[in-house]
Amino acid sequence: MKSRTRTLLALLACAVAFVTPALAMAQAAPPDAPPLADVSAQAQTSLRWNQLAPSQQQQLTPLRDQWDRLPPQRQRKLMENAQRWASLPPQRQAQIRDRLQRWANMTPQQRRQVRENAQQFRQMPPEQREKLRAAFQRFQSLPPEQRRALREQWRNANPQQRQQWRQNGNPAPKRPPRRH
Repeated sequence: MKSRTRTLLALLACAVAFVTPALAMAQAAPPDAPPLADVSAQAQTSLRWNQLAPSQQQQLTPLRDQWDRLPPQRQRKLMENAQRWASLPPQRQAQIRDRLQRWANMTPQQRRQVRENAQQFRQMPPEQREKLRAAFQRFQSLPPEQRRALREQWRNANPQQRQQWRQNGNPAPKRPPRRH
């Protein structure tokens, strides 16, 4: 049982550190990303929301309020993605919309953190990425109450405790209160 708890807690640390790295790759380009060299003039022109096909609007609904502020290249990429997503099973489409909604609700600082985490994830060796994916799946399989408790424990940990948690695969033991 101790081994399982250690594994689950390591999973939480990984999950918190690398939450939805694919989200950052799929939905956001870094603000300082260089423009593509061969982008046509059309690709440089913003699209209005009403220019999207109804199926694209349905897929991209969470981004509707932000659509006009997105760079034209990002709009085009999202349009392409929305066309591809339309052929996915309904359950997968719902997951994508939920992730887009979470992205739309993030602050710029949170988005930057997700991008940085995604970059770190991409730079990991393949074995480490696979290990992290497996740990995240185990974390996702926990009951919601247990996931919430682990997240809260992570949030309340100081940097030294978090580092120890990452290394040991479990949270640092809580010290009993000092008696004076």
